[in-house]
Amino acid sequence: MKITIHRGTHQIGGTITEIQSEKARIFIDMGEELPNEDKPSSPIEIEGVMTSNVNCDAVFFTHNHGDHIGMFSRINKSIPLYLGEASKEIYLTLQKYLKSTHLNHLEQIITFKAMDKISIKDITVTPLLVDHSAYDAYMFIIESDGKKILHTGDFRNHGFKGKGLLKMLSVYAKDIDLLITEGTTLSRSYQTVLSESELKNKAEKLLSEKKYVFVLCSSTNIDRISAFYQANPHGKYFVCDEYQKDILGIVEKHGAKYTDLYQYKNVHIYSSKLVSILKAQGFCMLVRNNPKFAKIMKQFDPAECLVIYSMWQGYLEGKNNDLKDFLNDYQWISLHTSGHASQETIQEVIGLLNPKVGVIPIHSENPEMLNHLRVSSRVIMLQDKESFELD
Repeated sequence: MKITIHRGTHQIGGTITEIQSEKARIFIDMGEELPNEDKPSSPIEIEGVMTSNVNCDAVFFTHNHGDHIGMFSRINKSIPLYLGEASKEIYLTLQKYLKSTHLNHLEQIITFKAMDKISIKDITVTPLLVDHSAYDAYMFIIESDGKKILHTGDFRNHGFKGKGLLKMLSVYAKDIDLLITEGTTLSRSYQTVLSESELKNKAEKLLSEKKYVFVLCSSTNIDRISAFYQANPHGKYFVCDEYQKDILGIVEKHGAKYTDLYQYKNVHIYSSKLVSILKAQGFCMLVRNNPKFAKIMKQFDPAECLVIYSMWQGYLEGKNNDLKDFLNDYQWISLHTSGHASQETIQEVIGLLNPKVGVIPIHSENPEMLNHLRVSSRVIMLQDKESFELD
């Protein structure tokens, strides 16, 4: 098999991986680049995928974050697209809310579940469900030509579902020849990572201390929302808008039968009729950075309000940043943990799998850091558009 990283060898987000066998050509993820004021986006054109002369058999998406799926509309409509079942529903709901003009294309996506074996000519792809800040995220085992690749997508083991990561890999990811791993945290200082359970415990204290609490977090960071929902004191309302309630409804449909983490029986949709009750009872409200929520928040006494910022700190560092304006009228505090594997977890995964040929780091601004970690496997450093032959 031949592996080509079209983009993402030295950046976070926008990663595109091609895997070509004797008979088939598939891609893993086709995402948009993350916004960067210091570096303009780099347009990309992939022959046979974004052109009329099609030479691609399938595109698989690890999950529904924009930096992994955001370029789906540029893929030739004759190419089959694959995404997790719940992940597709969540992304469709988001795109409907954004009034996307590409809904028909999205609706044609073929869905899969964990452990489905998907045959694309002489390639077999097996999805493994993993813990990430996106609900319904997957790693992929890709088998062909007698070789086996594991593409991790984005993953971690410090979320609510993360404890089973190493056990799952030890059972289902044996005899891996090549590991393609995300390395988001390789460019960040080594530090102890807060678990989602620890975050929930901290949230309980904050929610008990302030009457009105607004939580600014991603609408698709389901485990984070679940942490705040479970931390909300008895008697306080848990409130969101109709769009967010639709997202939680999808998760409840797919996940509530497995765990009460995804049961949201007491979530209320905000309306002006609720304001008097909310002022009397107190609440935890999920908000996003837009004028609609800014207007809602102004109805409550700022002295009794707390805004919890539960997103990546880097979003606050831009020069022209309206997030800061959104927060500055209120007392606010940051309470967040990463959706990505810590350096220690990356080490553990490499050590467990011990890939026979080596490891290709992607989705990282500093993949070279992998050479400084204690890993026994060969580290294969690639540049964008460079290929590696797995013989």
